[in-house]
Amino acid sequence: MLKKTLAGLVLGASLVSSLNAETLKHDMNVLATSLSSVQRAFLLNDREKSVRLLADLKKNIKHTLGSKEKVISLLPDKLKYKSRIAVNSGRMINQYIDQIDEIYADKNLKNIEAQMESQDALVQIQEQCYKCHNLVRDWDKR
Repeated sequence: MLKKTLAGLVLGASLVSSLNAETLKHDMNVLATSLSSVQRAFLLNDREKSVRLLADLKKNIKHTLGSKEKVISLLPDKLKYKSRIAVNSGRMINQYIDQIDEIYADKNLKNIEAQMESQDALVQIQEQCYKCHNLVRDWDKR
């Protein structure tokens, strides 16, 4: 009986771990697609679409990286201690999105100035994504 209970616990834990890995993979794909859409809108100089897509990215960031508990639940056991990095990157991305919104709302900036400043903030968003991936992912160090 003890062996069956223990086997059940191990199987249950591996299923939860597998589900968390799939959830993390799905959520990261959603974030990657969302960021790619924002980048495309920027390249097309479509300000309205950029703003809409940035709002969508912000919503997706909140869903995936909005709380330490959520991030901890998604990360493998050996990486859970790095959850703070992911949450901080999500917070920084949201700050850069807010900065872009403020730039676009600033009537004192010429269109080209607003575009260039907002592009700088977009690059900072990309840097946060790479930083998180470099620091949190379990890269093979060969």
